[in-house]
Amino acid sequence: MTRRQFMNTAVLGAAAIGLGSSRSEKPRMIIRFDTESRQREEIKGFFEKVVSVQRTHDIPASFFCLGAAIVMRESEFRAFSQEIRGDPLFDTQDHSYSHIGIGYSEGKSIEVLRADYEESFSVHEEVFGKRPIGVSLCGTSVDGPHVTGFDATEKSRAELDMLAGLGVRMVNTFLTGHNGAHEFVDYSDLGHPEMMGFPSANSDNGWVRGRKFGDPAEHIVSEIKKNGPLGKNMAIMFHDDTEWIDVNDKELDLMKLIAEVARDNGYELSTHLECYERFRRRMV
Repeated sequence: MTRRQFMNTAVLGAAAIGLGSSRSEKPRMIIRFDTESRQREEIKGFFEKVVSVQRTHDIPASFFCLGAAIVMRESEFRAFSQEIRGDPLFDTQDHSYSHIGIGYSEGKSIEVLRADYEESFSVHEEVFGKRPIGVSLCGTSVDGPHVTGFDATEKSRAELDMLAGLGVRMVNTFLTGHNGAHEFVDYSDLGHPEMMGFPSANSDNGWVRGRKFGDPAEHIVSEIKKNGPLGKNMAIMFHDDTEWIDVNDKELDLMKLIAEVARDNGYELSTHLECYERFRRRMV
């Protein structure tokens, strides 16, 4: 059975807060690319290669695209959109327009945040032909420390309300007391039962480019082998410029390795959109 056939019958992974759980269900591995490079020449060839690798190795992945990057590389994003249209291995969502931060103690005002996301969503509609329903939160170094979750302050609650008002239905798991690296959640306690939180962890800026834990391949394999038997969902956060330019992984070997080892250790690979669709059906 191919990935495309299986996706019509698969169930959402185990250990999911707010989604229901079953010991018979496999944990989920979600791979994403925060697609944000604005270096037109250096990044050329990335989309063609990632499409080839995903289809050859049957790897689902989501692309959270920065609005400013779409504008800078519009022809590439349009070609990518046409190539993947209708293919369930691919999922395109949003990463803000300017890499603006949400969930910070000294972050921008709600009005500024809303304008930034509205601009990005407009670009998505123009290039991809659809409005995104998912957002991956941006990390910044200019907005002070992170708060503990959307529930932590009046401002962070307003940020979640703002995203919901824009039609966002999935965003990082960002709740006090919940493990954002492994848990799917719903935001019903904050008035948004229609919104799913997804795990976000393992940014390649740390374990790949920064070699924070030594050899990147050895580290991520050990993490998968540790978490798989425990039934813990996992998330991998790649960046197009980190993989393609900074560490020169132009065969995307780490992506291929992760998919292979994850399947060998009991994971079901999914796009974020697939996880949301199963969440939505369970909430009905």
